[in-house]
Amino acid sequence: MSENQRQTEEESGCEVRQASEEESQFRTEDEVSNPMSLEQMESQGDAGSEMEKSTPTYEWKDITKDFFVAIKDLSLGELMHHELFGLFEAMSAIEMMDPKMDAGMCCKKEKPLRFHTAVSSGQLKLDNLEYRELIGVFDSIYSCLVSWLEGHSLAQTLFTCLYMHFPHAIEEKSLKAFCCAIYKLTDYIRKFITHASVFEEEDFQPSTFAYTLYPDVSDIKACSMLKEAEDELSRKGKASPENAEIIQFVVCRLKFARVLLQTFVNLWRMKSSPLTETEMNDVVRQLNNLSDIILVMRRSIERGTQPEMGADAPNPMGFSPMVNQRLLPPTFPRYTKIKDRNESVTFLEELIQRLKLACKVTACTHFYTALNFFMDFSKKSGQCLLSRSLLRFIYLNLFSVDFNSFIEYLKESAKVFIAPPVLMSRNALSSNAQARECVESFFNYTPNMHTMYVFLQICGYNRARQRDKLARLLEEFAKLQQEAQRLDTYLYMQDSKSETTSQYLACFGTWILYQCLRAMELYLLSGLELELYSVHEYLYIFWYLYEFLFGWIVSSLTRAESFLLDQDCVVDQSKASSGAKSRKAKSKKKKAKPYVREILYNQALQNVCGGFYKGLTGFVKDGRIQQPAAMFDNEKIRFDHRFAPFACLKTPPMVPYFEFRLMRSHLLKLSSAELYLAAAKHFHQGRTILESIPNPDQEMLEILRVTKVNFVVMNLLAKGHKKDSKVQPEFDFSYHRYFPVIKQQ
Repeated sequence: MSENQRQTEEESGCEVRQASEEESQFRTEDEVSNPMSLEQMESQGDAGSEMEKSTPTYEWKDITKDFFVAIKDLSLGELMHHELFGLFEAMSAIEMMDPKMDAGMCCKKEKPLRFHTAVSSGQLKLDNLEYRELIGVFDSIYSCLVSWLEGHSLAQTLFTCLYMHFPHAIEEKSLKAFCCAIYKLTDYIRKFITHASVFEEEDFQPSTFAYTLYPDVSDIKACSMLKEAEDELSRKGKASPENAEIIQFVVCRLKFARVLLQTFVNLWRMKSSPLTETEMNDVVRQLNNLSDIILVMRRSIERGTQPEMGADAPNPMGFSPMVNQRLLPPTFPRYTKIKDRNESVTFLEELIQRLKLACKVTACTHFYTALNFFMDFSKKSGQCLLSRSLLRFIYLNLFSVDFNSFIEYLKESAKVFIAPPVLMSRNALSSNAQARECVESFFNYTPNMHTMYVFLQICGYNRARQRDKLARLLEEFAKLQQEAQRLDTYLYMQDSKSETTSQYLACFGTWILYQCLRAMELYLLSGLELELYSVHEYLYIFWYLYEFLFGWIVSSLTRAESFLLDQDCVVDQSKASSGAKSRKAKSKKKKAKPYVREILYNQALQNVCGGFYKGLTGFVKDGRIQQPAAMFDNEKIRFDHRFAPFACLKTPPMVPYFEFRLMRSHLLKLSSAELYLAAAKHFHQGRTILESIPNPDQEMLEILRVTKVNFVVMNLLAKGHKKDSKVQPEFDFSYHRYFPVIKQQ
């Protein structure tokens, strides 16, 4: 027998011995409800030793010579095909026992440390932990929890902590309470995320790998255990002033887990009944309390035990990174780097801020405002799945927005957005039975309302998945627009038969069109954020936004605002004629413009895009934009590919490539200096409009900063700055995710 074969046999024997120990980590509910004592665990360890002694024996045969004779006619990398040995068997043969491909093969020779082994060998304390050791374990568990939230598996993050395997066996009161609370937090996080259903496989791994999340520990019991541990430590701190500070640091970590668990418990109650305003205020108060606690945690990170240099374990005691290696699927090993403690505290701090922002969705009582809130929240939440899921959970349960009640919810939103006469109780069209029946059919037709429901859901996904799903959603919007057009045509005919002087507008078509335009806008702009476009493609992206898309959005809002004001005038006139209101009150209401802020904002964005379009045309004129090689390039194909999702829409129709080429050729007749000057005027106009908007939000201020810088750059280029340079300008997206600052070297 060769040396390699002896080594293989020894490794195989080692694998068999490890298999008996694997059984210890799979626990049934009976084991959970009946905590083991240390003596029981030791006796179980003795039983495991007896199993090791009964290791089965194998009769090995040396096939080395036969193997090399069989493959002598095969070239390197070549496989022999046989009817009993196809592609599936070939791939399995390549992967099995290969450390680079088989997750079951330990890349390191050391044996994974198990809970019972660690306790019996004295490497894992169950009682009398020092305060610095408690801080180190708590911070490491928080780091593992954050790593799990960022998309890693529980088996490679939270359950690498040996204390989490048997919390009831822990004798240290504070550590036992903390581990049980983390189990409850993990369970609630899974429930929130799976209920919201806005995640993909790269966002979250919900599998618990056969670990029981302790259903026998109730929420009240888990919180009371933490509170008792806090009180006991506080008494020790008063009795021992020299340790009072470090004890307080331990207490703040327990308190953070308790308050966060209480917050999740209160929010989960919304699933059965919506929370009142007072209860929502209590949730916000708890989140503010967490913000104060996290500051103390950040200040005391260095007071706990720190990870060893070069080690994979986040803490010297209590963690075994390879303990669950056998639970992973048979694929290439995924190395998981546990998040740094400072970064984890930063993540938790930002999470609390995002949750406080999510609670403000209670003010969004209509689909129109809710959609805007979801879009803005998606930009601010980044890759945090938990905050996006909690936003959707709070919104759907607070307003009881299931799919059945969503119909009435959308009706109310349509009334707020454009006030269709058929939905207004004082309008003559609303008393027409046939018109009402037609509207009910439109809203009750499932595919119509499902499109709007899905649009709100898409805003909860990560930015990359949003773009993929929006492309498919536009096909549904095309069908919805056709239905809305038929409805408006029928209602117009019914309104024409009435004796009233009101002129019916395409209300439902305008309402649907605006939502569709928002989806188109988000689709194009997200490509800039995700860096999907090459620099030479910016020209027709900003051209489309400037010449068409933002113009359509402004037109839709202006039409809706005009119709709302006309409807208000009709109502005021009827009230004034009956003496219900004075002319003074009537004149004040006529001045109210519900969409003036949003119209101004979109006009500013249109001018910003116009500045980029004309500035980029100037760069092309000067030969400063690097173009792809002609033999590998077809601009029409690239253009059609970028705007392919818009092809299914009839309103607005997709602008063909030849129209872009015609407008570009017309613009290229101007000199580069004139183009830079025109771009500067657009940036200045955008800046002027943004400065006229009262109480601008953070995004408006960021865009305003971009317009100021780009205005100066375009003016310098128009005056001949770097005139002979052929260096491609730099587009810096650090100021804003969509609109870059132009830098000419």
